[in-house]
Amino acid sequence: MFVPQIGIPLASDEQNQGCGLYLPMGVFIFEPISVNASAPGGARVLRTFADVGAFMLNAVDLPRRLSPHWNAVRQDLVQARSGARRAEVHQATRDALAAEGWLAD
Repeated sequence: MFVPQIGIPLASDEQNQGCGLYLPMGVFIFEPISVNASAPGGARVLRTFADVGAFMLNAVDLPRRLSPHWNAVRQDLVQARSGARRAEVHQATRDALAAEGWLAD
């Protein structure tokens, strides 16, 4: 069986003994990041790395984008969109939002 949300086939019952989805090591699943209403542009949910890039361009002004915590997001965002360094960029995004006081979690 194929799970379209993550693009990974479900293992048969003989393989996983009822443990659920088969998620090999190294598979990254983007957990949505909630941005609170105090952020420029209001509350929203970032569901993909494309959303993170669009949020940075549309809502984060240039002086903030040049700050160290947003620079950590910017420097690897292109690699994350193509498959590398996803966990690092996801955490850097959460850290940058928390530093600004915009993380809704």
